[in-house]
Amino acid sequence: MQGEGEEDMRLEKELQISDMVVGNHKRATFLVCLLTLGTVPIEFHIASSRLAYPLNGRAQSVIVKRYEVGKARDYCVENLLKIPKDKRPDYMFFFGDDMIPEWDGLIKLYTEMSTGKWDGLTGLYFLKQDSPVGLTWRNDQIGYMYPGKHYKVGDVIEVDVTGMDFTLISTEFLEKMQKEIQQPYFQTGPGQLPYPEYDKETIVTYTEDVYFLHKVRACGGRIGVHTGVKVGHYDANSGMIF
Repeated sequence: MQGEGEEDMRLEKELQISDMVVGNHKRATFLVCLLTLGTVPIEFHIASSRLAYPLNGRAQSVIVKRYEVGKARDYCVENLLKIPKDKRPDYMFFFGDDMIPEWDGLIKLYTEMSTGKWDGLTGLYFLKQDSPVGLTWRNDQIGYMYPGKHYKVGDVIEVDVTGMDFTLISTEFLEKMQKEIQQPYFQTGPGQLPYPEYDKETIVTYTEDVYFLHKVRACGGRIGVHTGVKVGHYDANSGMIF
């Protein structure tokens, strides 16, 4: 008997099992890559322990200790791509041991990456120097991008160069790079930098992220900075967070 104010929750007789809608939901999976010289500051430990993952997300971790940074990042990519495809994580997440993120930083990156607009996305952090500058560089006559001038805080902006220490990269795009580029994926100079403004004989010093991001663009990829994901950059020598 149905009481007053109660709703009849029974299914209609004509509804068949074949009428059920099946979605494509799957858990987000991550390979978390921590590069360290061996001593992890307590500030990082606290920040990493409270870092939240997307609901029902799963993570595997690899710790690379005392490797040169270019070789360390390359090692992580190579090992990700050795995992059988049906077990391969959806994303590679580089997490530097001097990063102090907000608790929901990874969730924000993942949410934006899920739109399909980006092949890699990083949080906003600053160079460790007296006048900190955000790692948001564009080659097209802009240089460093500044809030209020080139973007509003909270925007997701496309860049040519940024840091890689709080960065989410699509595994699908890394698979594409594997087919289209000559390895390594990451490399630290000095050497011949593959940019059109440098001739083939010029030897320059460059960081591993500059080298990788050039490779990304060569494969038609898009790298962005989520300026709503604020990440502190810890300096172990001074104890300051930039």
